Amino acid sequence: MIETRLKQIFDYLTLDYDYHTSKEIGEVMELSSKTIRKEINQLNSVIKDKGAIVESKPGKGFIFTIKDKDKFKLFLKNDWYKYAYYQEEDGDKNLRYINILKTFLFSNSYIKQFELAETFHVSESQINKDLPIVRQILETYNLNLVARPYYGMKVEGSEKNIRLAIKNEIGEDPLLFEGDVNRDLFKKIQDIIEEMDFGDDYYMPYVNFKNLVIHIYISILRIKQKKYISLSKDFEKNVDSTKEYKIAKIIVDELEDKLEIKIPKEELVYITMHLIAKNTIRDQEKISTEILELSQSIIDEIYKVSKYDFRANIDFYFSLAIHLSPLANRIKYGFDMKNPILDDIKENKISYLLATIGANVINEKYHTKLSEDEVGYISLHIMAAMNSNSVNQKKILIICGSGNSSAQIMKAQLNRQFKEKIDSLDTTDLRSLKNLDLKKYDLIISSIKLDYDLEIPVVYVDIIFSQNDLDNLKLAFEDKRLAKIYDLFNNSIFIRTSQFKNKLEILKYISECIEEKSAMNKDLALKQLKQREDMGYTLFNQIAIPHILDQVDGDSYSIIIVLDNPVKWNESCARLVYSLIIGKELADMSLYYEKLGLFLSNHKSVTRALEANNQMDFMNIFLNI
Repeated sequence: MIETRLKQIFDYLTLDYDYHTSKEIGEVMELSSKTIRKEINQLNSVIKDKGAIVESKPGKGFIFTIKDKDKFKLFLKNDWYKYAYYQEEDGDKNLRYINILKTFLFSNSYIKQFELAETFHVSESQINKDLPIVRQILETYNLNLVARPYYGMKVEGSEKNIRLAIKNEIGEDPLLFEGDVNRDLFKKIQDIIEEMDFGDDYYMPYVNFKNLVIHIYISILRIKQKKYISLSKDFEKNVDSTKEYKIAKIIVDELEDKLEIKIPKEELVYITMHLIAKNTIRDQEKISTEILELSQSIIDEIYKVSKYDFRANIDFYFSLAIHLSPLANRIKYGFDMKNPILDDIKENKISYLLATIGANVINEKYHTKLSEDEVGYISLHIMAAMNSNSVNQKKILIICGSGNSSAQIMKAQLNRQFKEKIDSLDTTDLRSLKNLDLKKYDLIISSIKLDYDLEIPVVYVDIIFSQNDLDNLKLAFEDKRLAKIYDLFNNSIFIRTSQFKNKLEILKYISECIEEKSAMNKDLALKQLKQREDMGYTLFNQIAIPHILDQVDGDSYSIIIVLDNPVKWNESCARLVYSLIIGKELADMSLYYEKLGLFLSNHKSVTRALEANNQMDFMNIFLNI
């Protein structure tokens, strides 16, 4: 293995743990002082949160200092090798996997292992390490990498699945368009389709248009290799009377004319299926009853499992339904859409988490499993709905005893500080109070003491708000929802332990806690925990958030497990496990999820949470108190 510069500097500074100048280190490593300083900054970015740091002192140089021996020892044991050595497979491994895939997917003949090694300038042993990954990718498309002694390896499976693999794994990559001939072909196809008028009844967003061009481009490449799609006669019967078939026929006629190529009837049907799967409904009245019911089922399931309440959000209901219509067709025809911004979408952890719940409803209805790309598109709609849901606006009455001008001052301050949380803002004096219907207000803000009890909350403030007034108002705007969070944590289970060795042990412990606290059978709880893990990832920023799918009798609570020793959780490690158990009591948990999203994204809060001693300590960190 080849040592990195970071390791060489690390070794030099830890020989004696004394001061050394950049010039001195540079002379030993035959590098400039500037490069050494740059590498030390890089080293610090790796180790500063791992219990050590390289400190500098003018006139003396750099010194390696261990701040937390246990944390640093753990880092050396588990992660240091990632930075200390250049791995052969690391160089351009993702690029190499794609190229190996491309080689197999476009080849009509067998390929030997040594040929791949020569092509990609690596050893045969390295290719041998790459092939299981390539096989795994192919298997997701029901394709097999078949080996034949003395001949080599080739891909076997349906042409439809091969094309889907090309499109999803390579189709967005410039590698697909290598060579001037291929680039010209792609441009011609794009221009042909771009110039076509599909009519008012057919709407295709730009991302769908780009997707279609790539599909047709791949089809043409395959046709040129005499690789044709094979479809059942039922497909043709089902689509030949649709408007999409007529559009596909026009496309095919144009392609045959301008590209001087013969496109078989099955390919025409295949293009039709793509068009059906990409047609976006713009008129709400054209959405089928089946899809509207599915949209409602998703919203209901999200509320049931998470208590995040979108049930009154009519815009979300229809926007989700509009998205589900072409999605149902993509499922029907075995297509899916690549999501170019999936990584960015996943950054909004809560919306993606909720999307996996919604995806499970779709999976059960259509007996499928949505790809992460499709879940990501659902997450986008949820993200938009969360933004509109997040504002818990209140109808407010201001009571002031110093006249209208004072009331206007209070009103101006409220608008400046809490505008997005205010639905309406009325003012009155004490004398007129008895003539008002107070039931229509959510909150009273008063500069004078009221001598009688009211059923709605009252916050007393000075005419010019003090910081204490602002703090009390902030709490008042979140009153019921915040109180619910306090109740949840007060009812929670907290342990700090090193007893768990793997993920299954933790899930079993959580299921036992659920049985003891909520009387749900532990085997059922464990089954649901495993089901949820299968639905999509639940690890965010070293925090695992497994949960069951049903509500339990009684109140909601959480199970908080701080792991003194990190536990492997799928492809990464968990240092904290946080499981929310939803009770059957009616409540809006939107504020809770807003706080959870902020918490999961805040590295400092996560680090602090690992030091919590009980559930209330954890809650204060969770709420950023």
